[in-house]
Amino acid sequence: MLFLQFWKDRQKTGADASAARESNARPRTDAALLDAVAGAIALQRLSSPLDALGERLKAITEVGLRQVGVIGDHTAAVAERADTVNGHALRQAEMAQAAVGHMARLEARLGEVELRVEELSAAMSELLGFVGTVETRIQGIGSIAHAIRDIAANTNMLALNATIEAAHAGAAGKGFGVIANEIRTLSHQTVDATTRVDAQNDEIGQNVAAMVEAVRRVEGFVGRMQASMSACLDDARVARPCVEEGGKLAIDLRGESQSIVRDVAAVQESLVALHDGSASQANEAETLAVHARQVSETSENQLAAVGRLRFAAHERAKSAVESLVRDADVSAMERRRVESALRCALGQGLFELLYVTDAKGSQIVDNVGQVTTTYGDTGLGKDWSQRPWFRHPAEQREIYVSDFYRSAATDAYCLTVSAPILAASGTLLGVLGADLDLGRLVELARNQPAG
Repeated sequence: MLFLQFWKDRQKTGADASAARESNARPRTDAALLDAVAGAIALQRLSSPLDALGERLKAITEVGLRQVGVIGDHTAAVAERADTVNGHALRQAEMAQAAVGHMARLEARLGEVELRVEELSAAMSELLGFVGTVETRIQGIGSIAHAIRDIAANTNMLALNATIEAAHAGAAGKGFGVIANEIRTLSHQTVDATTRVDAQNDEIGQNVAAMVEAVRRVEGFVGRMQASMSACLDDARVARPCVEEGGKLAIDLRGESQSIVRDVAAVQESLVALHDGSASQANEAETLAVHARQVSETSENQLAAVGRLRFAAHERAKSAVESLVRDADVSAMERRRVESALRCALGQGLFELLYVTDAKGSQIVDNVGQVTTTYGDTGLGKDWSQRPWFRHPAEQREIYVSDFYRSAATDAYCLTVSAPILAASGTLLGVLGADLDLGRLVELARNQPAG
């Protein structure tokens, strides 16, 4: 690095080098140091985004790894469910094939039942014919019973007349009267028998009528059952193609589910590869962040080393502060006049922040500058009595120049230059502090180098 070369040159020249040679070498070494500082600042400016980029890349990669993990978990769950669906599809295909067989057998059995119902309907019609014949015969029996009853009545009447005639005949007709009485008794028994036959015939007729009604109800039931069986058979015939189509769809579903299982397995393999790649990328991002931090630390160390040397940029900063501290408005130590002088000094484009304290280290003005401090207020009234930039000018009565440091407010490299504010008698009135942006200071020094 340039500043190391400068340091070696300084070591080689020795304390006994002539003033003329040192005077001639100073512009060249100052330019070299300015180049070294400018290079270090540029390197730091590059390393900071690189460091941030590495951190962001690492964070994004870590988020990606977590997302890949989540997707992997979901994919594993999907794979498990796909296996389950595949099993269900296989089982559904088997059941669909079985259902097709059952539907075929059901259709055949319904056809057989329909034939049996038709046979039953024919048998019921035949039974109704037989019952009609029985009813006709019962009616004939009733007619015969009525005829027998009429014959018995006539016989009874003849027996009564015969009895009367036998009584008129006297002893000669006595035997005939006995016969007439027996015939009369027989006619009475015949009437009683025909009466019982009529009663039985009526009862049989009622039963036959009830049986006819029952047979007709059964016939109606058989007819309805036949219609229902026909409808069931028609439904079975219609349902069979649907079941067969369902079986084909189940087989297709099985093929699709197997394809899904294969695709999910391929996705899982891709996720594993992506996870491995993301993990490798995370490691690379970590390495990038480490190298960026190393570059940043190296540039900071370089700037810190150069900052401990004093060259033209420091002289320019000291000269600017010395000029400002001699301003009558500043030495007046009146807040309004001091702040006005500090605001005018900002126009030089050299200072980043200006402030003034009293002899005890208490700030007597608002901060005047182009940045906002990290402590969040104007600085008025703050006690800086223990800070090196206050103590050195206050105690030594001379200019204080700090090493380079990184500003907490802007993250840029800065240095602080402070000077005592003295009365004409030499009494300490206060301290003026100035924060200067190193990059701006080096730029101005390189464009208009001090002699």
